[in-house]
Amino acid sequence: MTELTVQDPKVQEALERALSLLVRMNESGALAFLEDVTELVPDSLSYLMDPRLLKIGANLAYLLHGVELLEPTLITVIMSRLVEELNRELTPERMRELPRAGPASLLKAMGDPDVQRGLGILLLFLKVLGRAFHRSSQELTELMAHTEKTLAELRRQRAEMERQALAVRS
Repeated sequence: MTELTVQDPKVQEALERALSLLVRMNESGALAFLEDVTELVPDSLSYLMDPRLLKIGANLAYLLHGVELLEPTLITVIMSRLVEELNRELTPERMRELPRAGPASLLKAMGDPDVQRGLGILLLFLKVLGRAFHRSSQELTELMAHTEKTLAELRRQRAEMERQALAVRS
């Protein structure tokens, strides 16, 4: 590796460009912003390493892994059959004369095995959704409260830094 010296024209050109860039950043306020950011980074990293935030990330990864495990062929077949059935049932003629539904027609429909299967799937989905929401609501409430406190503290720190920056400039 060759040793660089200040007398080297390439080094001089690079230093001149770097100084020019620093002057423009200083004039635009970007340099002051970078100074403020470097002071915030250690605190921000400690917030990002909060065990509750890490747990949310792990849970999202777990959820995505679960979706990934679903057999793509199975989903494709189900969706394909669903589209076929919708095309067969939802004809233009039927769309002009939509059947009215009331309590009696709902009771009659409950005798149809296809309606029973569809309702069974919907009820199972709603049960799982309700259970998941119930189990997570307390944890999410606590996390939101902690997040709001953290954001309030970051806003307070930013306001203090802005006051300090104004004091230094004055």
